[in-house]
Amino acid sequence: MKKNAFVMMVIGAMLMAGVVSAADWQKVGKKTVVFGSTEETASMNAKENSVSQVAFKISGDWVSLQQVTLNFADGSKQTIEDVPKVRPGITSEAFSIKGGPKTISSIDFSYRAVSASSLGRATVIVLGQS
Repeated sequence: MKKNAFVMMVIGAMLMAGVVSAADWQKVGKKTVVFGSTEETASMNAKENSVSQVAFKISGDWVSLQQVTLNFADGSKQTIEDVPKVRPGITSEAFSIKGGPKTISSIDFSYRAVSASSLGRATVIVLGQS
C-alpha cells in the first residue's frame, strides 16, 4: 500500500511540474488558415515578446508546416525547415532562437494538409519562451 501511495505521489509531482513549465510558454502569434490539397503560405503578426525558443501547436484539421520564417524586430530572420508533423492539440518540440533571445515581429509559414480531405481549416499557434 505504501508503494502505491509513493507512486501516486511521484506521478502527481510530475504532473504538477509539467503544468508549471507549460506556464512559461506565451502565445506569440496565431493564424487560422483554410486550405486545399496544395502547399500554401500565410503570415501572422507577432506579439512583441523577446523569446529564446519557439514551438508550434495546431488546432482543427491536421496541417504540416513545411517551412517557418521568424522575422525579428532587428531586421534579421531565422528559417526553420522540416518542422516535424504536429498532430492537432499537441505542441511540437522547441526550436532555439539563434543568437539568443530576440523579439519576433512577424512569422511567415508554408503548410499543406496532412489529412485525406482536400479542404480544411486549422489554427496555427506559435508559442515562445524567454
